[in-house]
Amino acid sequence: MMNKRNLGFDRWGWRMMAAIAGWGTAVALGTASAALSAERIEFFVGPFEPAIWIEDLEALAKDGTVTDRFRPFANRLSELQLEELRAFLNRSVDVDLITLSQFTYWQVGERFLDRAGQVVQTETFRNGSRALRAALLAAAADGEGVTPLEVMQEFPLEVIQLDYDLTRQIIDENQRFFADREEILAQLRAIAEAEATTLPPSDLFDPTSLGRQSWQTETLTFQNPWREGNIPFDLYLPQISTTEIENDSIPLIVLSHGVASGRNAFIYLAQHLASHGYAVVVPQHDDDSQKYFQFLAGVDRPPNPITLISRPQDISSVLDTLATLADTNPEYATLDFDNVGVFGHSLGGFTVLAAAGAELNFEQVDENCSIEDRDRPSLNPSLLVQCDLSDLSEQAPFDLRDERIKAVFTLNPPTSLFFGEKGLSQLEIPTLMMASTADIVVPAVPEQIEPYHWLQMEDHYLVVMEPATHFTFLEGDLTEGAIPLPSALLGPDPAQARPYLQALSLAFFNRHLQGQLEADSFLSQPYLDALGTDLFQVSIVRSR
Repeated sequence: MMNKRNLGFDRWGWRMMAAIAGWGTAVALGTASAALSAERIEFFVGPFEPAIWIEDLEALAKDGTVTDRFRPFANRLSELQLEELRAFLNRSVDVDLITLSQFTYWQVGERFLDRAGQVVQTETFRNGSRALRAALLAAAADGEGVTPLEVMQEFPLEVIQLDYDLTRQIIDENQRFFADREEILAQLRAIAEAEATTLPPSDLFDPTSLGRQSWQTETLTFQNPWREGNIPFDLYLPQISTTEIENDSIPLIVLSHGVASGRNAFIYLAQHLASHGYAVVVPQHDDDSQKYFQFLAGVDRPPNPITLISRPQDISSVLDTLATLADTNPEYATLDFDNVGVFGHSLGGFTVLAAAGAELNFEQVDENCSIEDRDRPSLNPSLLVQCDLSDLSEQAPFDLRDERIKAVFTLNPPTSLFFGEKGLSQLEIPTLMMASTADIVVPAVPEQIEPYHWLQMEDHYLVVMEPATHFTFLEGDLTEGAIPLPSALLGPDPAQARPYLQALSLAFFNRHLQGQLEADSFLSQPYLDALGTDLFQVSIVRSR
C-alpha cells in the first residue's frame, strides 16, 4: 500500500480534486463532443504520481460509496469533508450550450480558458484548454446544467493531468480570497459594532422609499475626444420649481455602468436619486452590452484597452456638454456643476475612482503584468482586465481627474493593480467602497477590503454585503444579456438587496454633497441591522 504521508497527500490532495472540477466548471467553455472519456486524474508530488480514478468519484457521487482504491485518499478526510466533496461533485451549474459557445468567442473567456489549461493539462503535459472546452460543451449538451463530475467524465483524454505546483498556488489564493474571508468579516463586524451609533430618529424620512419629487427622463448626446461620433446619455431631471430649490442649484450625480452592461443597469437607482432631488446622468460607455452583442455576432471588433481612458473622460465630457447646454437652456441652468457625485459598478467603479482623482499606477501594472504573469492562473479574473492597462503604458501619463467631483461611491471595483496603494492614496474626497462577499469576478478581499485601508482622505467608508455577488444589484434579466449569466452567479433575490444600495447611496450623497449631518445616522451599523433581511447581512466601517 502507498505511504500517504510520504506522498505529501495531506489536505492539498483532496482539494486538488476540487480544483480540476472547479476550474472546469468556472471557465464554462467548449467546442465539440468528447469521443473518449477520462479514466483518472494524475499529478506529481515529488517522485510520486498518485492517481484518482473517475469511477471511484462516480461511486462516491452516486451513493457515498468509498471504493478500496479511493480509501487511502478518503481516509485523509473527515466525514464532513467527504460529504462536502460528494455534494461538490454533484453540484449543478445552470448554464446552457449557447452561453458556453458565446463565451468561447469572448477574448477574456479565451484567456481565462488558456489559464485554466495550464492547471488542467493533457496526459502529455500540454495546455488542456481544448480538452476542457470539449468536456464542458459535452457536459452541457443535455440541457440540464453542468456538474464537476460530468466535466471529468467528458474530458476527451484518458488522463487528466494536474500541474501540482500551479494547483497549490490556486489553493493558496482560495485560502486568501475565500477561506480566510470569515475571519476577515468577523473582524469587520467587530469594528462596525464598536463604531455603532444610535438609530436614526423615527421622524426622519425613509431613505429606501421614493422621494416626493417627480422627474423627467430624456436622452441627449455628447462627444468624447477618445471616441467617435455622438454618444447617448440619459438625464433624469427632477421637476423642481425655482422656489423649492435649495441653495439655488440641483446637485448632479453621474452613474457609470460596467463592462457588457448599459444605461439601464441601474434605472431603479437613478429614479430613486432623482425622486430625492438629484439630477442623474447616465452615459453610455464604449464597452456596453450592444458592443458585446456586435462583437459576439462577428460584426465588430472587441473592446480596446483605450476604453480604460475613454471611460473616465466620458464623465468629464458629459458634464461639459450639460454645462454648455445650461448656458442657453434655462432648464439646465440650475444644475450644480461644482458639486458632482459619482457612482460606478465594476469597471464603472474603476471609472469613477479614476475620474475622482485616483491615479493610474502604470509602474505597478507593468511589474505585475509581464507576459508570464498575464498567463498565470488566478482566482481573480479581474486581473485579466487590469493587466490590459499595461498596453497603454507608452501613452502615459493620463490626466483624468475632474475637480467638479466631490464624492465617490464605488461598488465592486477592481483596484489592486489599476491603482494600488499609491494610486488610491491620491484620492482626496469622501469615498464609499462597497464589496460583495460572493463576488467571484472581482473578489472582495483583494479588490475592495484590503484596498480600503489604502484610502487616506478624512471620510471613507467600507460596506460589505454577505452573500451578495457581482451581479446582485443589476437590473433586468441577466440571463439574456450580451454574455448570459447562469443563475448560480446571480445570487439571492436582488429585490431584497436594492433597498440597501438605495439607502446608502442617498445618505452618502446627502451627507457629502449637501452637508446634511443627519444623514450620518443612516450610514451606521444600527440602521443597516434594522433594515436587515433574511438573505443579506451588511457591515459598515468608517474612518474620519
